[in-house]
Amino acid sequence: MKKIIVLFLILVQTVVFAQQKKVKDNFNVQVRIEKGDLNKDGLTDKTVITMDTIDASVPLRLQIFFQQPNKKFKLVFSSTDVIEPQYVNGIHTKNSIPYFFIERGYLLMNSEKNDVRFEHKFIYKNGSFQLIKISSVVYDGQNSTTETVFDLVSGVKTAITTPLSSAKASNKYTNKIMIRPLPTLQNLKSFGNKLYW
Repeated sequence: MKKIIVLFLILVQTVVFAQQKKVKDNFNVQVRIEKGDLNKDGLTDKTVITMDTIDASVPLRLQIFFQQPNKKFKLVFSSTDVIEPQYVNGIHTKNSIPYFFIERGYLLMNSEKNDVRFEHKFIYKNGSFQLIKISSVVYDGQNSTTETVFDLVSGVKTAITTPLSSAKASNKYTNKIMIRPLPTLQNLKSFGNKLYW
């Protein structure tokens, strides 16, 4: 009798674990895929964005895979925190799903949030994707645009405000802000507005 009870408990535990594992991975819709060499080994790596259509907030997951010499892909990064869910507290965020590009060994993330366009540039170094540059373009809704470039390696942040009217000159503002250690893709969310002020 004890053996039957033990077997039954093991069976129940196995079924519960299998159901939990199945529920956790509902990222069943592939939204975007990008290929290129991220770690400069001559092999084609890839980034994949998938969407969870079961969860009411519709979260998105970014995964990065490095191709191995045997042509199989190894998962080196996976996060649901990098990309904001489509719905927060039942309200659509209206922010676009970011595009990830691989160019010359760099990972570029192009996104738009609250009508501001951003580009984040990462390099793979010491086992993580380090943020080395942020660019943004803002239109003030009236007569000028402001382009900001923040080089995190040098710490130099430059903002150029350009009037749409050719009669006025552009204004350039430069300051230095050192952030160490450099933010990574893994902890980007925790830095929040510290990177944009």
